[in-house]
Amino acid sequence: MSSLHHVSFRFAIPALFCAAAFHVAPLTAQQPPPLQLNVPYNCPGNMIVVVKHCENRSGTEVCSLVKGAPNGPMGNEISMPKAQAAALGLVCTQGGATQPGTTPAASSDYTNDLPSVGRVKTEIKGSDATDTLARQVAVFTYLVSYIDRIKYNRTVRGDFTPGEQKMMGAYRLAAYQMSQEYAKTHSPAEVQAFERLHGQYEMNSAFYQDWSKRLIGPQSAAAYKGAEAGLAAAGQKHYEKEMADYKRDSAAQQAADKQIYGSQGLSNDPTAVATRRCLELGGSSAGCVGKGFMSGFKDLIGFTPETEEEFTGPGRAGVVLSGLYRNPATVTTLGFGETGVIIGACGRLVDDSHNYTIDKRPGSLRVTVDNEPNPIVLTMRPDGGLTGPGMIDVKGRIIIGYHTVTSTLMIDGVRATAEQSNGPCQTYTQVPDYAPATARCSIGSLAMPASPKPAPAAAQPAIESGLTSLVTGFADMLSPGGGAPIGGSVGLRMTGKYVGGMLQLDFSGNSLVLDCGQAHVRAPYTVENAPDTFLIHVQNSGGPFTLALQPDNSLRGAGSTTVNGRLVTGMNGDDVAFAPHSETCDVGTFRPKAGAAPATSVATASPAPPAAVPASGPAAVGGASMKLSISSSFPGGANPLAGKGVTLMSERFDTLLRKIGAPIAADITPGRAALEYSANCLPPKSCPAYVAAMRTYYVGKGTFDSNGKIVLTVPVPAGTYFVFCSAVGANGPLIWDVPTTLKTGENVITLTAANAELIQ
Repeated sequence: MSSLHHVSFRFAIPALFCAAAFHVAPLTAQQPPPLQLNVPYNCPGNMIVVVKHCENRSGTEVCSLVKGAPNGPMGNEISMPKAQAAALGLVCTQGGATQPGTTPAASSDYTNDLPSVGRVKTEIKGSDATDTLARQVAVFTYLVSYIDRIKYNRTVRGDFTPGEQKMMGAYRLAAYQMSQEYAKTHSPAEVQAFERLHGQYEMNSAFYQDWSKRLIGPQSAAAYKGAEAGLAAAGQKHYEKEMADYKRDSAAQQAADKQIYGSQGLSNDPTAVATRRCLELGGSSAGCVGKGFMSGFKDLIGFTPETEEEFTGPGRAGVVLSGLYRNPATVTTLGFGETGVIIGACGRLVDDSHNYTIDKRPGSLRVTVDNEPNPIVLTMRPDGGLTGPGMIDVKGRIIIGYHTVTSTLMIDGVRATAEQSNGPCQTYTQVPDYAPATARCSIGSLAMPASPKPAPAAAQPAIESGLTSLVTGFADMLSPGGGAPIGGSVGLRMTGKYVGGMLQLDFSGNSLVLDCGQAHVRAPYTVENAPDTFLIHVQNSGGPFTLALQPDNSLRGAGSTTVNGRLVTGMNGDDVAFAPHSETCDVGTFRPKAGAAPATSVATASPAPPAAVPASGPAAVGGASMKLSISSSFPGGANPLAGKGVTLMSERFDTLLRKIGAPIAADITPGRAALEYSANCLPPKSCPAYVAAMRTYYVGKGTFDSNGKIVLTVPVPAGTYFVFCSAVGANGPLIWDVPTTLKTGENVITLTAANAELIQ
């Protein structure tokens, strides 16, 4: 019998008040909230789910759902019994639908003393016309984030106030129009320089101090200061509660495991297995407990991975596109994801998803988007951008009105009372009405999108506030499985599960998980648009290897690779013990999971790429893999680097920022440079141009084990590199940016408090 019957993780699950407010209900509640149609559910794993409609099929109530990432394309519709879909109300929270005739409450209308668009244009001046424009766009961009943060402190899912909507709309429109006008009269190189210039002003602290003192009124300044304090306090309180629950439940789980399996035993119930695997792949303690809980809950209600696949199907496998492709001179955009492409800003048409296919021929790559009356055919340029047909008719939908849907909570066939539902028992949802329509849009030269802003993983709570949170947030951003996507996040990507002998490959989003027997790791990868096929380059620490996509949608490689993983050997509260575990598997032919639809067609077969080079093999001159053993030493107490991420860089961090154009002073230290970058570029702010430029300086990533040790194997030539990581020490945040000279053979470095920079 699974230990889930006598010990479980205790979590508070958000559920919906009948009056569209939120309360906390235990997992054991008998009656889940009623399903809401066409209302976004915010679910664990940073996933949005929308229930489109429900109907009776052969005596069973079945609902159709779509899911996707926030602000990204939604997938195709999937179906499941309404009894299972109702579980959404227990594990997800609903978007902010408000009762007609009401508006969100606000503490005060601070927007009255925010600067108008005209005032910003009058008072913000630069050295010339372009510099003036860059400064003004930077101010408008910052003001949008300013309002967003105040609102987020007041309500996460509620609406913006009318004043906030008015000012944000004005600022966004002004920045957009100014950028568009500049793009129409300047070359692409000048436009790129302009984007870089206003990005510099967005993270320039001296510039912010100057204009904010002149333009931000006292009421707005007080609102923002209160928001900063409120968000910090809420994050700390949430973290303390979650960690207290985690420590208590982990201790209970450990005690139960020992009772059933002995002192060395580990539970095999779905919650424990999912939690351990998440930790072994580098996830945080709090995030992995949540992921394990979700797996256990699905198993509890019978929604196992096998059951889920019956509803969703095996999905697709192969090369896909990711990111928002656009032309600065036109408005229509194409947002690609694994399951479809969103055509946006095409006349009055609503943003809708279309299917697409990728067709690889010798010397060319063609992307075909489903559309009526004619498909949209695009070709990929050498720079990764797309070239379309120009003006084309697009068939879609327009909104012609709205209707109100009223939902009533029923218990045993009777309308619930106020006592049963903690308030009124009806919710009201405004649902749009659509009509088919056709618009003529320009889809011509589309640039490859820049990598998105990094952000901490949604499952990970805010850990600290103030200075410490900036440092730890920046470190988490760089670590594997954190906010920074592994192996890039836009352009050509892979999707699907592939199996070849003992070795299994799981491409999901921007992540690749390698399973070799009991060993598993998360590895970065890239997709190369080679002349005749696609080449997938996997940077596995135990031996990088390359795979070629074949006409039958299989992947072909050669040689072998070693997967250097780790296994959980014990858990005591948030102290997780690991043991290294490595296994070697052949790299041969990998076939997609049975039934998976091919995402790509390839015309010609390609030979297997050269065999993988084992990590233990001899290093070749001029670009072989270098092995670096990193350890850490802190007398007494826990090792602050245990479980933290580490990045190997080709430049010192402050030098790196200067090279990509960031306004970093010549005498600033690496730690201070990291702090300034964090303060200006972590959410809710954004520096996408810097994020993309920084990636070329990352040569290796990893996660310290529980003893603060790691071995990095990186395919770089001999030379000087920099070990970059951070942690919170006894006297405050510590940042390491330590130079090390890599040479053929074994390389060793030890991190201590003495060779770190203390941030105070």
